[in-house]
Amino acid sequence: MTVPIHNLYDFVHLVTKKQYLLLYQFPFGSRNLQDVFSHQPDMQHINGPLGINADDWLISKFVPVDQVNHHWIHKTQPILFCHDQEPLNYNLYLDDNDYVKNYRETCPDNSRNFYFKNSNLRWAQYTNIQKSWTLLHSELNSTNLQKYESTGRFVGAYWWSHALISLDWYRFAQHDISLSPKQIYDRLFLVYCRDTTGSRQYRQDFLQQINQRSLNDHCQFHSFDGTDPTSDSSAVYNTIDYNSTAISVVLETVFDERIHLTEKVLRPIACGHPFNLAAGPGSLRLLQKYGFNTFSKYIDESYDDIQDADERLTAIVKEMNRIQNLSEVERNYLISNCRIEAEHNRKRFFSQAFYEQIVNELITNVDLAWQKNKGELDLELWWNTNKWYKKNGLGHIPSRAYKNVFLPIYRKSRH
Repeated sequence: MTVPIHNLYDFVHLVTKKQYLLLYQFPFGSRNLQDVFSHQPDMQHINGPLGINADDWLISKFVPVDQVNHHWIHKTQPILFCHDQEPLNYNLYLDDNDYVKNYRETCPDNSRNFYFKNSNLRWAQYTNIQKSWTLLHSELNSTNLQKYESTGRFVGAYWWSHALISLDWYRFAQHDISLSPKQIYDRLFLVYCRDTTGSRQYRQDFLQQINQRSLNDHCQFHSFDGTDPTSDSSAVYNTIDYNSTAISVVLETVFDERIHLTEKVLRPIACGHPFNLAAGPGSLRLLQKYGFNTFSKYIDESYDDIQDADERLTAIVKEMNRIQNLSEVERNYLISNCRIEAEHNRKRFFSQAFYEQIVNELITNVDLAWQKNKGELDLELWWNTNKWYKKNGLGHIPSRAYKNVFLPIYRKSRH
């Protein structure tokens, strides 16, 4: 996207007290390990959670001063891997996957054939010897997260990063007086369905089902301004779309057992629009925990409790069909009352309380993850790495570094 979301990681870096080396993938949406960048705009992070000042482990006899920034810090610094934009996919980074194979081809010769096994996302900073990394993510009920944590090399920290991004993207909707829904709408449902690949393949079934129920003529699929949606469309809202329709049908990125809410559901909320939500089971309940009202008084939201994805999708389309078949009086009553709830949601979205809830969620969950991983160093990994280098004639075991640098750090981390 053209939106400079790297500023988000400036924010994450600050509120986590500059204690972590942040890693994230750029450009936005990339899955390539080659696109993992470290985010550290200053050197204050050296006074990290271990409480270690740089002077305590800078041994000038064998650590050149000009290497402090990129060598020792990257090797020992606690990692916060920011995987909070896209759904987790553990299997994507298994050793025999092309994402890992292609990345290893870019590694130096003396590391390409190294014995690392099942490093997964840790390939992005494979010389780091923290026993576990904090994995910042944005999904709940996740088997992928379970896989990461079961390795003992990652501890998850959840936060709804898309909420903070959406507060920036849709900020003008708070003051946009042109957002005024018509009493007589042009189409009943507003549906954005730009992509039907990958995790979004379920949308193909959705389109087939609404076609079978002859709901197409009651849906507004594209913007009225004549432009086709692109990936940048997520960062904007179209006033005419929301003024000319009654209910959004939000097709989230993920529609399996996970809850992975993005800006897609927050766009109608920012615009004061009622919605049905195609997402993982329990997504509506999660929205309620963030202070938003859903529409169960007027819309059958029992689909939110259906675990089977196919059955859940069918229930959503069935409810769309029911609303369409209401009498005009009944339908107008439903819509007018849903708009009252939607106005509450819009005010909640732009409230200071919601902002603070999101930020506190980030701070609290990262702190809890840190308490679990304890910042311990994997000195066995460091030792075996150097043994491998020595065995292959690529270096020697720096015993002075072990004694003067890593043991003091390790001992401090244990207190």
